[in-house]
Amino acid sequence: MGGGWGRRKRSADIVNNNIYRVIDMFIDKQSPVPAYYQIKHYILEQITSGNWKKDVPIPSERELSELAKVSRMTVRQAINELVNEGMVYRLKGKGTYITKSKIEQKNIMSFSDMAKNKGLEAVTKLLIFEKQTTVPQISQLLSVADDTNLYRIKRLRKAGDIPVAVEEVFIPQDYCPEIERFDLTGSLYKILLEQYQHKIEKINVNIEAIPANHKEHEKLLEVTKTFPLLRVSGNSITHTGLALFHEISHYRSDQFSYQVSIFNRHTF
Repeated sequence: MGGGWGRRKRSADIVNNNIYRVIDMFIDKQSPVPAYYQIKHYILEQITSGNWKKDVPIPSERELSELAKVSRMTVRQAINELVNEGMVYRLKGKGTYITKSKIEQKNIMSFSDMAKNKGLEAVTKLLIFEKQTTVPQISQLLSVADDTNLYRIKRLRKAGDIPVAVEEVFIPQDYCPEIERFDLTGSLYKILLEQYQHKIEKINVNIEAIPANHKEHEKLLEVTKTFPLLRVSGNSITHTGLALFHEISHYRSDQFSYQVSIFNRHTF
C-alpha cells in the first residue's frame, strides 16, 4: 500500500448470506494519513475489487470500529464521505449498501422503463389521488384557466426496495377524463398513450439541487435532512403541442441522474 499504513488483508466472508465481515483490517495510527481516510480507502478497495457485493450491507460502524480499533465517530466520518460521494447509501434499519449504477433519464422514458433498463423492478406506491378545483399557479404554467379542474397524482417510486423519487403530477381533468379507472401504480406514460392517445414528445424541465429538509421527503426517501436531492419540475408536451401535465419530482441524487443535451443554434 505504501504510506506506512501497515498490512491489511483484502478479503471478506459472507456471514449468514446477508452481511460481509472483514477478516482483517489494520489502521496505522502513527501514519500522517488520518485514520478515517485509511478506513475510507479500505472500503473503496473492497468495493472496486468486487470483494463486497451490491446486494448485501457492508459491515456496520460498530464492527468496523472494533476491527480497526478506532472510534465509531471515525468510521462514521469515513462512511459519511462515501455517502456524500455517492459510493454507498444508507437504508434506515437495514444498513449501508454499495450504490448500484444510477437510473438515468437520457430521453423521454417512463420511470418503469428506466428501472427495467437497469435490470431493476419498478415499484410504485400511490400516495395521493385527488381532484382539485383551484391551483392557479399550476394552471398558469399549463396555460389553462385558473379555475381548471386538475388531477393531483402523487406517487413514491422505488427501484426494488430502494426509494428513488417522490413524484407529483398535475393534469387538467378534461385532458384525461376518469383517469382513476386505470392502475396508477403502473406507467403513467402508458396510460396517457394507450387510453388517451397523448404521446409525450418534449419535456421542459428545471433541475436544481436541494437538501431533503422536508420531513415527508426524509421519511419516504429514507434520507437525512441534509441529503442532496434533485428537484425536477416542468411541463410535458405532447406531439400536438399540448402542455399535458406539470410535474414536480424529488429524486435521491445517489440513485438518479438526469442527462441533458444543450445545443448551440447560432452560427458564427
